[in-house]
Amino acid sequence: MSKRKILALVKEGYVSGWDDPRLYTLIALRRRGIPPGAIISFVSTLGVSTATTNIQTARFDQTVRQYLENSVPRLLMVLKPLKVTIENLPEDYVLMIEKPLHPKIPSLGMTTVPFTRTVYIDADDFRLQDSKDFFRLAPGKTVGLFQAPHPITCTSYKTDPNTGQVTELICRLENTGEVKKPKAFIQWVADHSASGSPVRVDETRIFYQLFKSENPAAAKPDFKADINPNSLEVIKGAMVEIGFWEVAKRAFDEARKESKDRTKRALEDNEAMASPADEHSPVPTANQLVGNECVRFQGLRVAYFALDSDAKLGFLNESEETKAGYRGGDKIILNRIVSLKEDVGKGAA
Repeated sequence: MSKRKILALVKEGYVSGWDDPRLYTLIALRRRGIPPGAIISFVSTLGVSTATTNIQTARFDQTVRQYLENSVPRLLMVLKPLKVTIENLPEDYVLMIEKPLHPKIPSLGMTTVPFTRTVYIDADDFRLQDSKDFFRLAPGKTVGLFQAPHPITCTSYKTDPNTGQVTELICRLENTGEVKKPKAFIQWVADHSASGSPVRVDETRIFYQLFKSENPAAAKPDFKADINPNSLEVIKGAMVEIGFWEVAKRAFDEARKESKDRTKRALEDNEAMASPADEHSPVPTANQLVGNECVRFQGLRVAYFALDSDAKLGFLNESEETKAGYRGGDKIILNRIVSLKEDVGKGAA
């Protein structure tokens, strides 16, 4: 947290700025999507001490994880999409599925997603070579689609002739006869242009520890020698269900209302703040409390995400009555707030 050392990281290009989400400045935590309430919750667990202490980042992440668990909606999401064609469904088949945004918090509401002949699953949920400890999709194997009405069985697949990489799965929907309940259920999003599905993400930024050790100043004579070269992973082309638009709009609208109330109370309680003697002194405004990071959600069984400050969603700057959805020039950039469980590996790579 040394300002001198952070300045060196910024000037030498190790990070993008003082608000780089890999740092632990307040503006960096805000940009990553950490809610203020999660920071307060973390601080309240530390107690009071006059001694200099080092606190593991995993402890902070766990507090954030627990806070988000019961406060943000959950959306279907695939980071690395793999096309699946369900051969026994007609081309124009569409089933609209209503599902809760959080199974334990009814107040977050419901959303509706399409289920069609073409869906996308995560590439990591398919293997050419099956094994006893792998419960997801493989040739000849059946797996459930989370919240979809029936499981699917992989009957064949297509590969790129140049790379040999699997590009498409051909599957059968097990919608007739008695089907044994699958051992696993995987994420998916449907291809349905009429409803705007899927929502395509331009960039998903995954952050790991900036340093290899918990205390870089003690580990090396030059703290920069301890920098983790794999602290940022950028994934392009992820997909999210269409419920994303309404979730984003609701989160932004609620943040605007809350910020107006907080600012009003602050100005009423502090007359000097509302009417500073110096004309150059800043006056707090509601807009200062609202940013893209207010849009947070859990990508089901993936991680928690927030909208980055570089992202652009045109409808967020329109009136509250405006319908949520894609606008020309929109750019969706997501930051991973925290994983669903502690990361292993890249933080110490």
